[in-house]
This record gives sequence, C-alpha cells and structure tokens, in this order.
Amino acid sequence: MKKNIVFWVGVKNDQYSEKYGGWDWMDISRKTWEYWCKKHDVLFVPFEKPIESDLTKFRINWQKALFVFDELERRNIDYDQIYLVDGMNMIKWDAPNIFEMTGHKFTAWRDTDNLNWIYKSIQGYKEFFNNYDLDIAKYFSSGLIIFNKDHKELFNSFKKLYYDNVNEFVKFQDEIVRKGTEQTPLNYWLQIHNVDVNLDIPFTWKLTHLHRKEMFNHNWQLNEDSTPFFIKYGNIWNFSGLPKDQRTEIMSQVWNLVKDNYDETNILNTLIHKNDWVKTTSRKFKEDILRIFKNKKDLVCLELGSCRGDTTRIFAECFKKVYAYEMSKENIEHIKKNCSDVDNIEIICSDVYSKDFQIPDGINITFVDAGHSKEQVQFDIKRLLEKNKDMIFIFDDYGQPDRVIPSAIQETDLKISQYIGEHSGFICKEGKLKFVTREGVICKMGE
Repeated sequence: MKKNIVFWVGVKNDQYSEKYGGWDWMDISRKTWEYWCKKHDVLFVPFEKPIESDLTKFRINWQKALFVFDELERRNIDYDQIYLVDGMNMIKWDAPNIFEMTGHKFTAWRDTDNLNWIYKSIQGYKEFFNNYDLDIAKYFSSGLIIFNKDHKELFNSFKKLYYDNVNEFVKFQDEIVRKGTEQTPLNYWLQIHNVDVNLDIPFTWKLTHLHRKEMFNHNWQLNEDSTPFFIKYGNIWNFSGLPKDQRTEIMSQVWNLVKDNYDETNILNTLIHKNDWVKTTSRKFKEDILRIFKNKKDLVCLELGSCRGDTTRIFAECFKKVYAYEMSKENIEHIKKNCSDVDNIEIICSDVYSKDFQIPDGINITFVDAGHSKEQVQFDIKRLLEKNKDMIFIFDDYGQPDRVIPSAIQETDLKISQYIGEHSGFICKEGKLKFVTREGVICKMGE
C-alpha cells in the first residue's frame, strides 16, 4: 500500500549558519515531524543534501520544489500524497492526519502576513509571466504544500522553466524583485495551468508571525491556563518573521515547554482518547485534569463509571487514592491493564445504582460518569453532597448535544467552577459525536 509522505526540508548550509544562529532549530522541527509521522503511519523523508551544489543559482527553496519527485524516485519510494514541509515548522503532537482533509487536491494555505510584500513580488514577476493577471486572493505560501502524482508533470515543467531561465530568476530574486525565491513563480505557474488548489483547510494548520499576532501570549484574564495561544489552538507553528538569529533560542524554549508530549512513554501517549474512541475522554480533557489537579495529592477520588480506565489512570497521577467503580467485567480487565503500573487504585466491579452500593468514606472529589439520564445524574449529585457537602465534581459529556449534564447541573444548583476538555465543534472519530459546548466541567472547586 502506498504511503503518504512528509518531505521535510532541512539542509544545513554552513555559509549561512551564523546568520541563522546555527541550525539546532531544524533538529527541533525534525523531532516533531518524526513523531507525528510515526503516529499516523506516514513516511518521513528528510531532504538534507542539496542536489545542485551551487546554492546561489539553486537556492534550497528552489531545489525542494524542483527535485522532490526526482528524490523520491532516486530513493525508490512509492507514495500517495506528498507534504512538502520547511524545517522552520513544528507540528503539534496531537494534530490530526492532514492527508485525510485534502480531498486529494493540491493543498496550500493563503499567505496574508505581508500583503505589500506579496503585491510587489507579484508585480515584479508579472512581465516575465507575460503580464498574466495573478489572483492575489489565491496566493499561497510554499513553505507547506501538499500534492500528489497528478502534479508530477506540473513540477517537471516548473523545473524546466527554471533551468531554461536560471540566470534571469537569480537576477529577479537578488536585484530586481528581491521578494523571496520560488514562491511567487510557483503561484504563477499553478494559476497559469489552472490547477485546482484546496485553500479551505483552517489557518490553524499554518500559524505564522506568532509574535506579531500575539500568539505567544495566553488568556491572563481567566487565570486558568498559561498555555500560549499558538500551542493551545494551532496544529502547525511556523517560526517565520522572527529575527533569524533568534530562531534557535525561541524554538528551543518552545521545545522545552512541549517536549514531554513527544515522548512515547508519556502517560498521555499511552492512553486512548476521544478522537479515537467516543466513549472515553479527550486528550485535552486529560491534559486539563493533570494541569488543574497536579498539586492535589491529598484528595481521594471516587470514579462512578470507569469505562476502560483511560481517565482512571490520569486520576491516579493526581490523587492520593482512586476508587474506580465499573459494572462491565470486560471493562474491568481493561482497567487492570491500563492501570497496572500504579498501586493507588482500588478497582471494584459493581452497579453503582444497586441498593447494596455505598459511597466510600473520605471522598473529596468525584468523577460522575455512570448513568447518563438526567435523573441518574441528579441522583448522583444529591447522594454525593449528602456524603460530603464540600464534594468537588468532575463531569464528562457536558458538551454533548443531548444537554443531559448541563440540565442536571442547573437543576441541582451546582456552581460551575471551570470548563475543561475540547471546545464546541470538536468531532469525535467517524463523526459519531460533535460537541455543542465544552466537553466537561468542574463544579464546587475552591468554594
């Protein structure tokens, strides 16, 4: 079966090492892409040695476009789609499989960061392209593009265009236009040849000029989560527009902030999340639990409905002891497996609505995820508050379209302290569930 390819461009040119503050930033980028590729069964193909040695006539940005198909053939790599990626990009650890979103079209992202630069570049090359009227609204960045074998002849003709006019192109980029390398010529070439370009994938797949857009900041007004906006909401972080000699320093700081997420032994990378199985919680839900309760080792947790233990295992990281109640014997075996490396979980196979069930003593916090009718949830809230009037509640499924959990909380006068998990619009795998608001809530926290 043909695999999708990430063709990652990471040529380290000693001539420009000082200008770019060294090349360590490329190594950071590579780590993120290798992790993502392995996760999604995508073949990672690094392009690290130039084909043409004259890097004045054949800048690396040109070579990546001119020789991508040649390189795949030379390495005897068969492929489906190709994701051409510049080494200044980092991909988020839990980014979905972008290849499933392309419609098998040439896919790119509009470049709107500096419209004056783009306009002047278009005008500078216009005469060369016989005064073709290029549509600036369709102008895309060439640092991240996806294409396939259907575009091979297009790239071959683009390569011929360059070789036939190499000296003229060098003069354009060094003396006349001085606005980039292959990006604007490639835009001309695709529009001239009427290539159907998919420009509809969200901009979160190409967050650029992070400092100018204040994406390094976080929502300090809520004082809930200090995660920078670009990490919180973006899938691809592009470190362009920054002083080149600061790129390594900035990307290193980012890497130190997120590197644990790319560690396969990280607890979050060993569990199942809602994007893969609808009956568990999302990775974001689990991340929020870890962040909020990381210093709550004095609490004892009751879990009403443990399913297969993916969230249970997260609770074990946070709390002194966890009572995990689950009525399915099959699920109990999964819980034992998922939680086999910790000793602070007591697993009980029981129907929490049977007359014999009793809430253990000493419970401070409860994850309510057993019955899913409004009456059952309200019953759980009432009996837990009778056991401990200061009980802290964690609810999953708050964002589901049936609105059962919000109704139960509202009618029992529980105060919502914090929203957690995925946001409105999140779609579980295969479209089985779409949230209409936040995935979960914490109630009575800190009251």
